[in-house]
Amino acid sequence: MVKNIGVNKMVKPLCLILLILGINPNIFSQPSENPCSGGSYEIIKPFLGEWEEYTITDSSDVYIGKLSTHLNLDGCVLTQSFDAPDLKFSYQSQGFVNPTSNVWEETYIFNSGGYSKFLWILDGESLHTLRIGGSRKTNYIHRLKYTDIKKDEYVVIQQESVDGGKTWISKDSTRIKRIK
Repeated sequence: MVKNIGVNKMVKPLCLILLILGINPNIFSQPSENPCSGGSYEIIKPFLGEWEEYTITDSSDVYIGKLSTHLNLDGCVLTQSFDAPDLKFSYQSQGFVNPTSNVWEETYIFNSGGYSKFLWILDGESLHTLRIGGSRKTNYIHRLKYTDIKKDEYVVIQQESVDGGKTWISKDSTRIKRIK
């Protein structure tokens, strides 16, 4: 015959066993604060929302597509989607803060079937995403530098370096304007 000793009578011995084994029993409880807030999680907040993206030319800004940037799962997952119908180009991405490095890592999947991996890097006052790999091999380092960051718009400069990041060549720039 099995005797019902009740859940409460089992919790204390279980916690004692976990402590003896060096396991904190509180890791199984719900966190009192959102674990995905503060620190590195704040870096991407200015970029959240619905946006229109424009190529910056000498004479004007030329519309190229729509960008959507959101946080999901209580702020733990960054998701982006971009669609430029006239260019037949689109992507979706997902990112997270790596708990070891405390840096956002983001993987972009393109409608061509290719992918790229980026790290969000805050270097003093400078913010950029650095390409760390992908399906297309290159003989240069690629980054996107975020500048002129305001509440309703920002500029992204595509840059390349052939000398290991000592110098950067700016290729083109886009202006991203908030629509909501």
